[in-house]
Amino acid sequence: MSFAPKHVATVGLSVLVVAGLLLAALLVSAPTTAAPNSVPSSSVESPAAGASVGAAVACGQLPVPLASASSYAVLASSTVTNTGATAITGNLGLSPGTSVTGFPPGKITGLENVTTPSAAGAEANLTIAYNNATARTNCPVSVAGNIGGQTLTPGLYKSTSSLAISSGDLTLSGGGNPNGVFIFQVASALTTTSGRAVILTDGAQAGNVFWVIGSSATLGTTSVMKGTVMAHDSISMLAGSVLDGRAMAETGEVSLAGSTLVVPTLASPPTYAVTFTESGLPANTSWSVELAGAAVSSLSSTIAFSVVSGTYAYSTTVAGYIATPSSGSLTVSGAAVHQAIVCARAAAGSYNVTFTESGLPLGTSWSITLNGATTSSATSSTGVAVPSGTYGYTVGEMSNYSSNPSSGSVTVNGTSTGPAIVFSSTASNGTTGPGGGAAGLSSAQWTLIALALVAAVVAAIVVATLLVVRGRKSA
Repeated sequence: MSFAPKHVATVGLSVLVVAGLLLAALLVSAPTTAAPNSVPSSSVESPAAGASVGAAVACGQLPVPLASASSYAVLASSTVTNTGATAITGNLGLSPGTSVTGFPPGKITGLENVTTPSAAGAEANLTIAYNNATARTNCPVSVAGNIGGQTLTPGLYKSTSSLAISSGDLTLSGGGNPNGVFIFQVASALTTTSGRAVILTDGAQAGNVFWVIGSSATLGTTSVMKGTVMAHDSISMLAGSVLDGRAMAETGEVSLAGSTLVVPTLASPPTYAVTFTESGLPANTSWSVELAGAAVSSLSSTIAFSVVSGTYAYSTTVAGYIATPSSGSLTVSGAAVHQAIVCARAAAGSYNVTFTESGLPLGTSWSITLNGATTSSATSSTGVAVPSGTYGYTVGEMSNYSSNPSSGSVTVNGTSTGPAIVFSSTASNGTTGPGGGAAGLSSAQWTLIALALVAAVVAAIVVATLLVVRGRKSA
């Protein structure tokens, strides 16, 4: 027995039509898959001109400690040069270089310290201040390129290359807080173009603005700058430029041209003690606390800071011990604040931290990132092996699901069990199909599809049977 070619074609065409109808039913009944949520970044991109950017809660900055360098309007390592009627209000210092030229016609209202112990000490303190500002890591906000035309609030701003104030003036707003500190970390060069200005509003003070420059700074003609400019290499102030602050070159020169420099005065706000006291450590054991990006170590049981009112993030580090709490934030509001830290010896070796989940369909893959290591599982539990310590974790994001908690911290000391993670569907129909993330079909939809598939198979069998019967009769 055989089929005529036209009969074979008819069967094939029937099967294709049924398959096409079934595929169309699938596409129509399946809801649109939502795009996975993006993972929040630890930094903020440079905003558009005119935008206002604020540092996050618990991200207050402490002033950069200038010590004896604070009285200097100009401080350099190699040379100080001047042309024109420069006016300096404050001290001028140079060490170890010996060449200061252009005074007169330039005038200094203050001391001129060249290769003196005072200048050498100020340069040493400049290096300390430069390193302190460079090492700040408390809630950095990323900026790039030109920041002219923007309004920024107190915080730590970080550029991984050069930075410019060119297309408009830069406004620094204190938000009504005269104690707000601005720190700009610039990996390469800082440039202000002709006529551009840094404007202080809402209580911001020049004495609380710090620019730490990886190479050199150039202040354009007639530009107006605010704050302490600490450049690793050199600083050039072009004709008519004004600096309400300090020009400090750690390794190179400061050049001036009819410029005006004034050491900023800073209203001294009241400060309050923030004291950390540890228990559980043997005598003379070193431990450290970082508050608002400034770290202090001690062999005694107490570490103290002096800060103005505000909210500050802190973290505690003790080698070989688990500190509880290991991090957090404190709010200082017109009174001293105390935080107790309890230390327990860390157990040697690595231990598996187990996380469990509920709410996902069987066989769905999910993941946890702990201590920089990510582990995935298609079962209800997964684990990461880590040494004793306190670690932050995050739950991997999935389309159409939310997790609770989505992040947190876990302390490991010998053994530890991570929190139970509960996944909840966010799909519009309240259900999801297998695979962990694709928007799925409801049970009713799956039933209809199954019936359609059965009907298609039956139809194909009937058609094939009819063709066989007709073939036999024609034979």
